[in-house]
Amino acid sequence: MSWWQTTKVWCLAHWRWVVFSIASLAAFLLGYSKARDWQIKATDAKKNYEKEKEIIERLGEKQIEENLSHVEVRDEAHQNNVLSFEKKMKELKKEKIRRMLEDSKEDPEAINRYLEEMGIDKE
Repeated sequence: MSWWQTTKVWCLAHWRWVVFSIASLAAFLLGYSKARDWQIKATDAKKNYEKEKEIIERLGEKQIEENLSHVEVRDEAHQNNVLSFEKKMKELKKEKIRRMLEDSKEDPEAINRYLEEMGIDKE
């Protein structure tokens, strides 16, 4: 009996084992190829994630720098507005005092009325 005849008889007697072995081998090969595809996709996704993370961090740092520059400009503008306001207030006070002095030349009681309005009494 040749080896072919022996194999043929064994396959007929154990046909369930043969079918199960072929199915297992097919499942293994299909699963291996899909697992390999998934591994490649996972590796690509990880690389893309790292690149996106770097981009987001750079954009975040750039946004923070822009915000800080905007805050500095805003603070400087506010400071200039405060200085301008104080300067105008000094000018208005000087103008008020000048007018009061002019009015006091015509009406000497104007200064006393102003002081009384401010809550300052004579001693």
